[in-house]
Amino acid sequence: WTQLYLVETHAYSLKLAAFCVCTFEIGGFFGSLTSGWLSDQIFKGRRNPINIIFSLGSVLSLFCLSLFGGYLWQVGGYSLPIFDMTFIFLSGFFIFGPQMLIGVAAAEMSHKNAAGTATGFAGCFAYMGAAFAGGPLGLMVQRWGWGVFFTGCIMSGIAAAVVLIPIWSMKTNPKYMAKS
Repeated sequence: WTQLYLVETHAYSLKLAAFCVCTFEIGGFFGSLTSGWLSDQIFKGRRNPINIIFSLGSVLSLFCLSLFGGYLWQVGGYSLPIFDMTFIFLSGFFIFGPQMLIGVAAAEMSHKNAAGTATGFAGCFAYMGAAFAGGPLGLMVQRWGWGVFFTGCIMSGIAAAVVLIPIWSMKTNPKYMAKS
């Protein structure tokens, strides 16, 4: 959706918009590494605090992209791609962390003989959500515009953080994990 957003609202060429979208994947790479390191080193194996923090970070980055990206940072009527790229990078950074850690948390909280099943179960819902998001999100943009689209995405990020709060302290149960 980001490429379409940049072409429609910022009058970027397809090439420039695609280049900007690459920063999402780069941010995701660094976000995955950072979230794993933080959950291991700072939170001592607890994945959910990072999932909550990163979910709220994604809310903030999407809010900034929708509010500041291209609109407030204009020179001579042209958007400055560096600001859009920064917010897109941060969105990828904060979205990919929980995406990776949810599967890790599912594996760690399950019995050692069911780690693959637990990860697959969590992934199944993630992919079903992604598969069914395209149509409704496209309809949302078509009917009500990009502001409603971003509001929906931001509300989803807030809902994810709220749903994860009850399991903030949950940690791997060592008696169920395989010995290394």
